[in-house]
Amino acid sequence: SKNDYEYLMFSDFKAAGTEAEKVRSGYTNTGGMSAYMEIRDEKVCFFIRKLTRGKHSLTYRLRAEIPGKFSALPAMAEAMYAPELKANSDEMKVEILERTDAGE
Repeated sequence: SKNDYEYLMFSDFKAAGTEAEKVRSGYTNTGGMSAYMEIRDEKVCFFIRKLTRGKHSLTYRLRAEIPGKFSALPAMAEAMYAPELKANSDEMKVEILERTDAGE
C-alpha cells in the first residue's frame, strides 16, 4: 500500500473442493500483521485494524477435499468505513489431483 489505512476487510473466496485447515475464527498473526480471521463456508475474511504503508501478505492453509478442476473467485479488499477504497485480485484456477499411495 502507498498509504497507511485503518479498518480493512479482505475476503478470499475458497475454490470448490477445498476447506480451510483451521475451523475456528479468531485472532491470528500472519506475515507480521495481527488480524481477526473469520472462517466462513464460502470464504475466509481478514479484518485488520491498521495497515501501514508497504508490502504485506495474509496467508492461511487450505485442505484439498475433492479432486477436480475448480475456480476461486477473486479476493476482495475494502475499507469498512471508506466505501470508495476497494480492490480485487485475479481469479485463480485450481486442480486437485487424487492421491495415489503405493501399496494401497
